[in-house]
Amino acid sequence: MTGQRARRLEQLGMVWSLADERFQENLEAAKAYYDQYWTLCAPRPAKMLDRPVGQWLSNLRRPGALDGHPEWKTALEAVDEDWNPSWPAD
Repeated sequence: MTGQRARRLEQLGMVWSLADERFQENLEAAKAYYDQYWTLCAPRPAKMLDRPVGQWLSNLRRPGALDGHPEWKTALEAVDEDWNPSWPAD
């Protein structure tokens, strides 16, 4: 498939990876949480934009959760470099 065809499909809403799509949706909720609280050190019950952002971040903090997805870690660090603190988020 050519790059031009892929771009056209993306403009029509083509989703290549459901995991990446979900990550982006949750990242938007995390950004909104950060805008309000100035941190991504969210407790597990935290919600933003009707998404369980606290549980999602907690899951991503688990060892190995981001293996194979360095771009996800980079995206989270772009929002808050301390998104995965050494202290308990709760």
